[in-house]
Amino acid sequence: MQPARCELHWLNSQRHRTFVERVCRRFDSRGRLDFRPVSTARVLIITEGTYPFIVGGVSTWCDSLVTGLHDVRFQVLPITAGGVLREVCFPIPTNTSLAGHLDLWSEDVPLSMPRFRFRNAANMGDLPSRLARGLLGWDSDLGAFVDALLWCRRNPRRIRSAFRRRGAWMGFVQTLDELAGQSGDEYSAAPQFDMMGVAELYRLLWWIARSAAYPTPDGVDAPDLCMVTAAGWAAIPAVVHKALYGTPILLTEHGIYVREAYLAAIRNDANPASRWIASRVSRGLSRLAYAYADRVSPVTEANAVWEESFGVQSALISTIYNGVVVPSRRERPPRTKTVVAVGRIDPLKDIKTMLRTAARVLETHPDARFIHYGPTPNENAKYAASCLALHAELGLADRFVFAGSTDDPYGVIARADVSLLTSMSEGSPITVLEAMASGRPVVATAVGGVPEAVRGCGFTARPGDHESLAAGVVRLLEDSDLSESLGILAYLRASEVFGHANSLANYRAVIGELTGYEPLPGIYETVPVDRPESSTQAVLGVRPEVGDHAAAAISMERIVPDGYHELTATEEAVADITEFKPGAWQSKGDSPK
Repeated sequence: MQPARCELHWLNSQRHRTFVERVCRRFDSRGRLDFRPVSTARVLIITEGTYPFIVGGVSTWCDSLVTGLHDVRFQVLPITAGGVLREVCFPIPTNTSLAGHLDLWSEDVPLSMPRFRFRNAANMGDLPSRLARGLLGWDSDLGAFVDALLWCRRNPRRIRSAFRRRGAWMGFVQTLDELAGQSGDEYSAAPQFDMMGVAELYRLLWWIARSAAYPTPDGVDAPDLCMVTAAGWAAIPAVVHKALYGTPILLTEHGIYVREAYLAAIRNDANPASRWIASRVSRGLSRLAYAYADRVSPVTEANAVWEESFGVQSALISTIYNGVVVPSRRERPPRTKTVVAVGRIDPLKDIKTMLRTAARVLETHPDARFIHYGPTPNENAKYAASCLALHAELGLADRFVFAGSTDDPYGVIARADVSLLTSMSEGSPITVLEAMASGRPVVATAVGGVPEAVRGCGFTARPGDHESLAAGVVRLLEDSDLSESLGILAYLRASEVFGHANSLANYRAVIGELTGYEPLPGIYETVPVDRPESSTQAVLGVRPEVGDHAAAAISMERIVPDGYHELTATEEAVADITEFKPGAWQSKGDSPK
């Protein structure tokens, strides 16, 4: 008898069961023994509009993770929208495979495993109503919502008929009317809906049902952990998979999904009803993700405030910073008054504020030059055209260049004196960390984890405040000593806090904790923490304030185990450059006001 064909009754003995579980780890969904090596964890990464089809910060993070943890077997289920065939933008490593491709806008119904047949399918004639209530309700019953999603997974062939019933449509309209009239201390009633908006919502619920029905790997390919990269659409397949198999979920938040949805709704020129729907849908998806996540690992502490407001216990939140490869030696800036920005053309990146910042800087420094590197996604073509129109209106000409995509971020940053970021929302942007690793001071908007990352490495300003952003750029272009000192601090901070090996080690620890797997001896050679030749053990904390050419207050301190604060020789040299006098606040470890 083949071991994989063993019947479960052979395992009645607790002694045999313990032995088999130690060797095989678990059974597959059909009751067969799974003899995979215990040391090989299988992780299903569910992405949304990112890896491996779209270039961006989250995609870069995914690529770094799957190539760095080469003893983990990754499966990737990408979720995209647009109904177009996309090309893979990243080389897929040998330990990674695609587990399908979920296109939200497709009309095809995915076929789940045939063994899932729900005999009481007729009882789901109100499927659209249940989905609407669970998704749009402010404090809806998420358990009932998951039951409806689970029905979709078990009955994929019956979803279409469930939506085509006249009674289903009428019940949905009645449910929407009830939800729209609800109000409370934290929310108000919905605006008036038109028929077009109601029909669009009905179609969106169809996409929700399709996402729930999409099959996830099972059997010998079943994952030991579902890793969700955003608290949005990507959570649906993971939650359904957990409901079926009990597989834990790790939510790795980069940006706050619901916050970015709120920002998009504000700047959207759609009618109030459509904005209400978009905001409620995003909130409902985030509630679902937070409620069923076994661990939430944001890339910045700033995200934890939002997560806790949605009911995530602080004990389940563990921040894991993004990591970048830090060069072994810091190259000096060219001193050509070049400002470089890296990022896709997207409304969230607020390229228009970047253009206005450049125009303001060029008023006093006409020899300065701005270069933007980054792709333009197809869905942002209209926004890109408006940016080009503003570029012409401001008369920037060749002083601000859109250079397109680049596959050498360190190379383009090396040509810069200053790195610029003007985003309206961020998690922990890779482009900022790469600029820090290159030893370049950063001028950025204080959103998400940017202030946490940039502490001591540049200036921050409010989103959309091009005057303050320009003041920061001008200060760094005019004061080469300050620019040099902040560049050194950026290099040190990147090597000590945001090293690539540190980030991988933290993800490895969380994956091991949630799955119980440990790496095979010798299969993964631990990479030493990235440390430059002149690195110290410093955790550099600085909060320069940006104003009308306000002077930056630089603090460089290291907290040693006994609580005593001291400066190393390297830090003292930097302190001398910036005329910093240590000691005034060392007893409390606070930065100067």
